[in-house]
Amino acid sequence: MYKTEMQKIGDASEKKIAFMRQSPLSYIILSALAGIYLGFGIVLIFSVAGPIAADGGGAYLKLIMGPSFGIALSLVIFAGSELFTGNNMVFAVGH
Repeated sequence: MYKTEMQKIGDASEKKIAFMRQSPLSYIILSALAGIYLGFGIVLIFSVAGPIAADGGGAYLKLIMGPSFGIALSLVIFAGSELFTGNNMVFAVGH
């Protein structure tokens, strides 16, 4: 049913494993950068949503917090860093 998708994930797994074995320091740095980018997103969430919550923001609070985390995940994707949860999916399928 999902043969082509699973094959693509398996191919990505082989590439990630080869990269991890070829350059473990780069892999660790990219993993740390992913955590830093998500940390920036959490700081963005609290700095934007904090004042709104203090004023009793209600429904607007969740509408602002959700996209802020999405921005952080987009930063991880566009920067090309290695996110732990995505690697778990890829490695579980391909290895």
